[in-house]
Amino acid sequence: MRTQLFSTIVIFSALSGLTLSETAHARMKCWTNNEGVKECGNKIPPEYAQQGHQELGKSGVVREKTKRAKTDKELAEEKRLAQEKAKQEKQDAEKKNQDRILLATFSTVADIERARDERVTALEATIKLTKARNDKIQLDLDKRIQAAANAERAGKAPPEDLLNDIESLKRQTDNNNEFIDGKHAEQEEIKKAHAIDIERFKKLKGIE
Repeated sequence: MRTQLFSTIVIFSALSGLTLSETAHARMKCWTNNEGVKECGNKIPPEYAQQGHQELGKSGVVREKTKRAKTDKELAEEKRLAQEKAKQEKQDAEKKNQDRILLATFSTVADIERARDERVTALEATIKLTKARNDKIQLDLDKRIQAAANAERAGKAPPEDLLNDIESLKRQTDNNNEFIDGKHAEQEEIKKAHAIDIERFKKLKGIE
């Protein structure tokens, strides 16, 4: 009976020792110090906490690897790359949507050319109307300039109202000319945009 009790105690002690050993081993961590030497222990020193380390299981087998913490520079670069990727994905989505609209709006290249010509012609009508208005203003301006010149030749100062009218008509002429230039530029932008649409349409349709 005593022999059996003794054996039980020995076995229990052995198992307890084994359990404690395995528990301690399971918490074993290994890291590399500043000298490049590998060190191991149950707790990583604070100065190496941000470095990568390995956690060992029983029998010294690596159970888990933890990467080192990223530096501020690495985090900033990671953020920049993520932003660039998001930007590119947004551009790709917008391009895909533009292609869908292009194919849904036009059936042939001739349709695109017709839409281009209609917009350019509409602007041309506006330009002609503004030019006609400017011609009338210029005639009125010439009369007032002549009246002012006649007054000066007669040794008289041109009336203040006359001079104000001359300045006002000049401003109107300048504004109209600027408006016309803007419409001409708009026509060119329309032509360029439709040229791009035509090339893209041909590519999407497989037209040579």
